[in-house]
Parts: sequence; structure tokens; C-alpha cells
Amino acid sequence: MDTDMNTLDRELDDLIEAVAPPLIDLEQLERLVTEDDLHLFDGECFIHDSCRPVR
Repeated sequence: MDTDMNTLDRELDDLIEAVAPPLIDLEQLERLVTEDDLHLFDGECFIHDSCRPVR
């Protein structure tokens, strides 16, 4: 019975992945975080709309 449950779990995971893939690939997330960490930050961000000062 334990083998049947493992098979069902794998099949369920495959089905969920096919229907609702993850929003972001973990490898892509790691690359983005590393790239962000390497970027020198001087305290002000003008890239994101939410970071820009309100005038």
C-alpha cells in the first residue's frame, strides 16, 4: 500500500505541475537574487514605480 501512495503522490505532483506551473523557476530566482546582491545600491531606487519618490 505504501508503494501505491508514493505513486499517487508523484502522479498528483505531476498533474498539479502541468495545470499550475510554479510562478517562477527557483534557478531563475537564485540568479536574480545573486544579480541583485552584486548590484551596488546607493540608497535610492528609480527602477521600480513603488520606489520612486512621490512628487
